[in-house]
Amino acid sequence: MKFGYVSWLPQTELVSKFIEELKNKRLMGTQCKQCAAKYLPPRAHCKCGSHEMEWFEAPKTGKILTYTLVTFGPESMAKYAPYIIAVAELDDGSRLLAHITGVTPKTLKVDMRVQVVSHHVTEDRIVYKFRPTE
Repeated sequence: MKFGYVSWLPQTELVSKFIEELKNKRLMGTQCKQCAAKYLPPRAHCKCGSHEMEWFEAPKTGKILTYTLVTFGPESMAKYAPYIIAVAELDDGSRLLAHITGVTPKTLKVDMRVQVVSHHVTEDRIVYKFRPTE
């Protein structure tokens, strides 16, 4: 299984664990043991220079901070255009960028509550998306 619409991440142990957990409907990130910075999607090292990272389960609910309508997407996403991407602040304060479904530009609002859901693009590709909870 691969993550994303195209293969842009090397299939490392970190990515494989992230994908496996996503298949099991868990959103996992990494947190630095030195400075407590959180990363979603996960990273193997921190901006502070530390490689001491640990896994944490991120909440799958939050609120929209900002969004944009993409009318001309990159080649890998062109067939989905127009589509909306958003940044949400999850309930633990971490932030995540994702495609949002189940809304239109007229119904989408800042502060709208959303949940993170896993979505199989194909049999061998998985992504996460936002979906409104209201």
